[in-house]
Amino acid sequence: MTFTIQYPKTKAGMKQFCKNFGMNSIYSGKHWNQRREDAEYIHQTVRASLIEQRIPRAPFQRPVGVTFYWNDRLDLDNHSYAGKLILDGIKGWIIQDDDRRFVRVIEHRFYDKDYITVEVNPI
Repeated sequence: MTFTIQYPKTKAGMKQFCKNFGMNSIYSGKHWNQRREDAEYIHQTVRASLIEQRIPRAPFQRPVGVTFYWNDRLDLDNHSYAGKLILDGIKGWIIQDDDRRFVRVIEHRFYDKDYITVEVNPI
């Protein structure tokens, strides 16, 4: 199962995305209320992408591996916050839950596309 999420279209939008959703934003002491707003934004964006791409609401019944493909200015290890928010956004749609019973592998990779790609595969 593969779907994509559009990055912001402008250079300023992309800069703000990296600032908001990189791990450095968490380490800087981001307030819990802002983290909740981040989660709501990403969850809505993910759900809109799933609907637009006609991804069926049919959670895998067995463990999966999830691979994120990124093309932004963040270091690869700084994607864990954005990845977590995306993973939370697919719970109940593509995966049952994000605990160890259902998600066994998470990978972050770079590539050259202008959008985020998320692959979810049974293992």
